[in-house]
Amino acid sequence: MNKFIIKQYILKMTKITSFIVLLLISCTTTPKPVVLNTSFSTIYKNSNGGAENASYLHITNNEDYIKFIETLKIDESEFNQLVTVNFKENDVVVLNQGQKKSGGFSIDVAAINWENDTLLIKKLEIAPNKGDIVTMVLTSPYCITIIPKAKNIRIIQ
Repeated sequence: MNKFIIKQYILKMTKITSFIVLLLISCTTTPKPVVLNTSFSTIYKNSNGGAENASYLHITNNEDYIKFIETLKIDESEFNQLVTVNFKENDVVVLNQGQKKSGGFSIDVAAINWENDTLLIKKLEIAPNKGDIVTMVLTSPYCITIIPKAKNIRIIQ
């Protein structure tokens, strides 16, 4: 009788040990890499109508975005083109180059990358070359770009 109990105990321990080994093996699989979204799309650029000083605006919801585009001096067809942003997955960044003394200036997003939980936005500023023929009028270039949802952003050169 004593041998029977020992055999039952060994059998149960073998099953438990097998289960624990299987559990440990399944837990050691490598996690899937996290792929961070680095896509962006500049949806509007203009040489007039931006802020007087170089700056940026990070818009995270539709209400603030509608208020912003209502301040722009654009026609209705351009307005209707701008209102379609999915704020569940995206944000909007507006880059202002500031007031310039002539035409030939523009600003855009060149690239974006993630650094921890901060979205780095590399801006591209274009100025006319020396000797270029440009309009002699005050301009204030800006661009509106759809970016991935981000709690923190940083604009870099």
